[in-house]
Amino acid sequence: MPLFGRRRKSEPLPPQAQPPRNPADEQFQKAVELSNQDLHSEAVMAFRRVLEIDPNFQPDIVHYGMALAYDAMGMDGQAIEELNTVLAFNPANVEAHIILGTIHARKGRYAEAIGAYEAALAIKPGHELAPEMRRSIAQWRMSSSGEALGKLREDLNMFMGQAQSQFGVSLDFGPASLGIMDRLIDAGWNLQAGGIGVLRLAGTYVGEVIIQNLGGEWRIMQPPEESEIAGLGRDGIRPFFIALEKFQKGRAGSLLGSYNELASELGHN
Repeated sequence: MPLFGRRRKSEPLPPQAQPPRNPADEQFQKAVELSNQDLHSEAVMAFRRVLEIDPNFQPDIVHYGMALAYDAMGMDGQAIEELNTVLAFNPANVEAHIILGTIHARKGRYAEAIGAYEAALAIKPGHELAPEMRRSIAQWRMSSSGEALGKLREDLNMFMGQAQSQFGVSLDFGPASLGIMDRLIDAGWNLQAGGIGVLRLAGTYVGEVIIQNLGGEWRIMQPPEESEIAGLGRDGIRPFFIALEKFQKGRAGSLLGSYNELASELGHN
């Protein structure tokens, strides 16, 4: 006679013996699926519902899911809030530190970004992104120190003095002065004549005109030609690439035209 309760493997469990269903877990799986489908707004609401059902159901993971959804929607403030909640529950969540640092860097808050990346590296020095994080930390420290920016501006001031004394050209950082730069380049002041030094001077001048007239601040990288303007509500404003495009297009390009397009895009008409 078989033992009580023994069943063949092929036999299903009777209904009364099925493991109890966890409503919070079911809701969590729905939220994850919405997130995987890039339905981020719906995912946030679904993750919130998980904690309404059971506030103790993996709160760090649930808040992490919300943070990813907010980040994907470009809602940096909400993403930061959720990531800080994640780290309050689980300070060893490496990925939360990394994403937090990346968002702070995107907003130009380098001290906070450095702190987040260093926390991630302290927890997991061998993380696959460790080399990239260390490079970013070095760049942000250089940017914060002002040393690299100071050198770019020093070289630019010398060039502006030479342009005034040798060519009678006055560069005053006004938008119209970019038209003067266009004419200098068209007249032969170009990469062929001066190489990378010319690109650095032109790019630095374009960047200074943007900052002094539209706002923002330098985000200095290495090499300097990778530097960007941050804080204007749009990432990736790269003055050296604007200058390079002018050098490449010659008379068909225009620093002033590129500036006017950017000003219009940012609502400075």
